[in-house]
Amino acid sequence: MVMAVESESDGPRDLPEGWAWTALGLVAPVNPSTSFDDLSPSTNIPFIPMAAVAEETGKIDLSARRPLNEVSKGYVRFMEGDVIFAKITPCMENGKVAPVFGLPGGYAAGSTEFHVFRFHSP
Repeated sequence: MVMAVESESDGPRDLPEGWAWTALGLVAPVNPSTSFDDLSPSTNIPFIPMAAVAEETGKIDLSARRPLNEVSKGYVRFMEGDVIFAKITPCMENGKVAPVFGLPGGYAAGSTEFHVFRFHSP
């Protein structure tokens, strides 16, 4: 897939043929809104603290659960198919990035230290 860029020199290095530099926000929404409106307030959903994401492998420990009414405010919301990415150092430098798959019920909440990228349509 080739994305539009303003000029050939927008990136810091050469890319393979057919690739182009672009802003991430043009490829996927960054920190998109995720509605929990269709879920009951008493529903237990996965809660993902930073420690639940393995460095470099992206494996997520989905064992922690919290009632929706406890995490509906003050936490990052995401859904099946999103990608979560640590926004602080040293977690970012340690490779705390993960595709979100296998969520029971399709939704989760987690640390405010994550950026969320949505490369799919909800």
